[in-house]
Formats: sequence, structure tokens, C-alpha cells
Amino acid sequence: MKKFTGIDILLILFIFALYNNILSQEICLVPQNITKPISIEISGELAKDYVYHITRFDRIQASEGWHTAALYIKKQLNKYGITDVEIEKFKSNGQVKYFTWTPPLGWRAKTGELWMVKPIKKRLASYEKIPTSLVKGSQTADVTGEVIHIIDGTKPEDYKGIDVKGKFILATGYTGNVHREGVIKRGALGVVTYLDRLSRFEYPDLIQYTALWPRLNEKEKTTFGFNISRMDAEIIIRYLSQGEKVILHAKVEGENYESNVEMMSAIIKGTKFPDKEIIIMGHLDHYKPGANDNASGSAGMLEVARTIKKLIDNNILPPPERTLRFLWVTEFNGTVPWLYAHPEVSKKVIAAYNFDMIGEDLFKTNSYFYFTRTPHSLPSFLNDLTENITSYTASLGLTSIRGSRYPFHYRVIEYSGGSDHVLFCDGSIGVPALMLGHPDPYHHTIQDTPDKVDESELKRVCFIGATGMYYMANAGSKEAIDIANLCAARASGRIASDVKKCMLRMKNNIKSEKSLYIAYKEAMNCLKYSFIRENKTILSSLVFSRDDKTNKYIETLAASLQNEKNIWKKRIKNYYSFLAKKSGFNTREITLNEEEKSAQKIVPVRTSVFKTSLSSDYLIEKLGTDVRKMIKINRNVQYEVANFINGKYNILDIRNAVSAEYGPQPLKDILSYIEILKKAGLVQYK
Repeated sequence: MKKFTGIDILLILFIFALYNNILSQEICLVPQNITKPISIEISGELAKDYVYHITRFDRIQASEGWHTAALYIKKQLNKYGITDVEIEKFKSNGQVKYFTWTPPLGWRAKTGELWMVKPIKKRLASYEKIPTSLVKGSQTADVTGEVIHIIDGTKPEDYKGIDVKGKFILATGYTGNVHREGVIKRGALGVVTYLDRLSRFEYPDLIQYTALWPRLNEKEKTTFGFNISRMDAEIIIRYLSQGEKVILHAKVEGENYESNVEMMSAIIKGTKFPDKEIIIMGHLDHYKPGANDNASGSAGMLEVARTIKKLIDNNILPPPERTLRFLWVTEFNGTVPWLYAHPEVSKKVIAAYNFDMIGEDLFKTNSYFYFTRTPHSLPSFLNDLTENITSYTASLGLTSIRGSRYPFHYRVIEYSGGSDHVLFCDGSIGVPALMLGHPDPYHHTIQDTPDKVDESELKRVCFIGATGMYYMANAGSKEAIDIANLCAARASGRIASDVKKCMLRMKNNIKSEKSLYIAYKEAMNCLKYSFIRENKTILSSLVFSRDDKTNKYIETLAASLQNEKNIWKKRIKNYYSFLAKKSGFNTREITLNEEEKSAQKIVPVRTSVFKTSLSSDYLIEKLGTDVRKMIKINRNVQYEVANFINGKYNILDIRNAVSAEYGPQPLKDILSYIEILKKAGLVQYK
């Protein structure tokens, strides 16, 4: 067995030491002549005031409330001297498609109440008092009937042997899906849903926000839904378990109508490169109040815009060289049509921040700040730059007069979906975008109120967004080198962490000669894609370079990773040999099996309809509900498989890339998923 030289060992120790100390010792890349005025001017109090105003509107998608809230923000922008503001409308009727997405019908309601009338009389829901208790999309009705408890209610098998026609359904599944299965397909009167014990168990009185989102062809069969607390649901379930009939009465005045989804955009135009943009986005839509989700993000964007504009107007900061765009979106269903109408985004936009739930009071919500990294399919400088700024923010101790004094707790997490950054990071768009937010137990419930929004936390996250946005808007060759150096330093630590996981997996797979060989093969695969990821991360800083010397430096820096790669390859191979010898196994050279050779010959490409991320409903529309059972990989892996379908990667490449990111994935499951996409008309083979 080969042994490491002294130089090899010293280099590896240096890499670990460098990574372990980098967070505590690194200096913020953004100079103090930018960070100091922003930290002084940015106001958590003003941002909280905007939150109060925005939460007064019921801002669901394709509604009049969204438009009214947008007009309030537009008025504030104009007051601050930002007049280049545009509201764009896109038809939304439950039928028109933008790529794979179908924006919903508009909806409005006057009243909605749900009562239990037997065996006791008890009001369970009131739209007037608790707006989220009436499910969005509910139609006019005045009905009385028996209630049946169905555990989930979203799948055909949930109804096996159960007649729900003319009855209420009490279930825990998503209301729109329960309504589609129980009401539209089986004739139930309506749906009552609640959060089960596996969802936020310690909060039994939460009343969630959900919607029916009926399609145009379902309009005539659409009825209504109500959300109730788990406490009230368990009262009903207790009566049913005792053999008593429970009778409910629902009265609703509501209607769907053909409408528009809207997007509002405001810009501070760049002086040198106006066609290049940095975006901060956040979804304005949601129910009333929806304070942290996402009045906080919408308010934070307004405060960032105000701060930067004031500092420019007062000659404290120069105007940005690249354009700053603030984009108040209709989550997913408005962003997709906007991307459909603006194909230039891929070339114009350098990076984006997504403000989604940025103001949580850390004590009241038992929370912390986080931002998500870009997926491995889109390596970017943005991750390291933002972590650098976030670390610096934590050291400042920023607070607001009316805010908390809690320390700034933050985490950097791997890519996660759930908001509009997903659409920008998609392989067909290719704009690196990070979500800045907080986990929150009151998310999507009526208890998401302004009292749980903290001025200090708003100030901190707005500072991160404003600082990063302005820095990128003015970055040139000097900044490109600084960013590249930062990425290179952090790259070594990330690679070391990947290798550590791989070697642990090898150690845990010494059951047989074959299992150890497979673990070794996966380790080498992981190493390969780790270096591809880090190489591209360093090279992504070239977007700011303005001269050939800088380009050359950054390209050489990225290429120098190859020396480190050879050291790690030797270490993994030596460890494989050690484990094999210890276990009495023979070692093998890495080769492809027949399944892999076959997959290597197939190169998938997306069809024109498959742009931005895939709507979760599209495959069901095309192939039926059974398609969900056919897919064996999780949502994040599905997303990355699609991102690597670029006409360059064959199916084996795609499998290996997602396995390096999410752990070994069976090749047959990846191939099966791509075949499903092909059957749905989303993919074809070259």
C-alpha cells in the first residue's frame, strides 16, 4: 500500500486548518464605506411599519387584495423617489398555461361559516373572524350533512369502501387535493381539513391557510372547504369514535372569476451596465394577515430600496453601475408567466436574493435565520459571498430601538425549494438565487401575525440583502479576484467534508467485497463532481472581471484545484486498499457495468414546454395520479435530474451528478423518472 509523503500530509492538515479557521478570521469583502452607511440607514422600525400595512390586505393570488397591496408599496416607492415602477398582468383563469404552470382562477368571498349542529352546537369556522378558516376558492353554498373522517383524503385508495356522496369530509390532506378526490370525483358536499399530530404537534390551535385552486374545467363542480384547529377536529373524531353522528352546517358566499396574476417591478437603473441586473424578489401574495409569510419579505424589499435610494440621493453612495431590480411576485404562479414574458432574464440577471419570511422574532417563533445555497447544478460565488456578509452581520450586533436584543443566530443550508428562487436556479434559466428566511411554526396559519415580527431581525436581513445587492452591482476586477480567492479558500473545506462522508460510507460497507467496491466507486464519483462544482464556483466570479489579466488569474486559480484533486484521489484509493486488505478482500479497478454502458448512450434534452421548474400538477394532468407511485426519487433529486438535462449530460452522467449531491441513487430509478418525463412530452432523446 502506498503511503503519503510528508508534503502530502502537511497539505491536507493545512486544508483542514484553513477551513476550520476561515469563518472566525475572514474579513468582510464589502468595504466599510458601503457597509457602515447601510447599517446606519437601514431601519427595522420602518420595515415593521410596512409589515403592519401589508398585513391588512387579503393578498391571495389573482385577487383584488394583491393589487391593492401592490399599490400601497408603489405609493411608498414613489414617495422615496423611485418612480420606475411597473405592474405587469398575466391572464389567470385556471386554464391558460405558461410552460407547465396553470395560474389559478381569481376568488372573492363575503361570508363563510361552519357549525357543528349535532350532537352539540359549536361554531367551528368564521371567515369574518378568522380569514384562513374559509379555504380560498370556496363557492356559495348553504348545506347541512353528516361528516365522515378520512385520514388523508388525497388518494383514491383513501376512499375504498367509503361512500362520501352528500357528506362532509374531515381529513388531514391538502384541502385542494382532498376536494378534487372527494368532492369533484365522488360528490361530497365539501371538505374540512386540519393539521394532524405529526405537523406542529405542540400547537393544537393552529388554523392553516389552504386553497382549492380549481381548474377552469372543474369550476362547475367546485364547492367549498374549511380549515379548523386540531382541537376542534379531535372533538368531532371523538364523537365519531363513540358511534355518534356528527352533523355540520356550512354557509358560504364566494365565487371564482377569470382574473390576472400580477408582478410589480421597480428599478434603480445602472449607470455603466444598465442591461445587467441584480434582483431582490419576494412574494407579496398570501392570506390576511400573513405577517412573516410574506409581508416581512415584501416590506424588507421596500426598506432595502428606500435605503439605497436615500444614500445615493444624499451622495453617500454612488449610483449602482448595474441595475438593481426589486420584484414583488405572485409566488410561482406569477413568476413563471413573468419569466415566460422575459426570456432575456437568463442573460441579464447576474444573481438574485429571495426574501421569504425574513422578520421572525427568534424567541416567539423558536427560530433562526438561514439562507439556502444554490443547487450543485448551478455552482456560484453567491453562496460564499453571502456567507461572508452574513458572518460579518453577526459580528456587528445590529439591533433596532423597538426590536429584540437576541444574538443573530444563522445557518447556511444546502439547496432547498419552496419558493421562487427555485424557478431562477432551474437549469433552463440559470440565474443563481438564494432564499433568505426563517423556519416558523406559525407558517401558513392564522397565527402568523405582526406581533411575531422583530424589528432587529428585519434590520439584519435587510442589511445582508442591501449590502450584497449593492456590492454586486458595482463589483469590478478587484472584487472578482477577492470573490474568487474566497471561493477557492472555502472550496478546500467543502471538498474535505465530501471526502470525509465518502470514507465513512466506505467504512460502513465492508460487508462484502462487492459492497466495498461499490462504496469506493461512489467515493471516486463524489470526488469528481466535488471538484467540478468547486471549479465552476471559482470561475463564476469571472462575471465581474473587466480585463484579461483578471480572467487569467481566476482561470489559473480554478485550474490549481487539480493538484489538490490528485492528493484526495490517492487518499481514497489508499483507504480502499487498507479496508480491503483488513477484510480479506481483493481490490478492483473501477469499470462500468452493462447497465451503465447502456445509460451512457442516451442523452436527454428538454422540450420547449419544459422551462423553469416543473409544476407538481403537470405530470398528474398528463399521466394520472398513479404517476406519483411510479416516481422513486425524492423532490430535490427530481429537481436536480431536470437541471442536469441540458443536452450535454448522458443519463449516467446525470445519475452520477445527483448521486454526488444527494448520495447514491439507483440508476434504474433515474432512468425511470426521465422516461416518465419523456412520456409526458417534457423530454426527448438526442
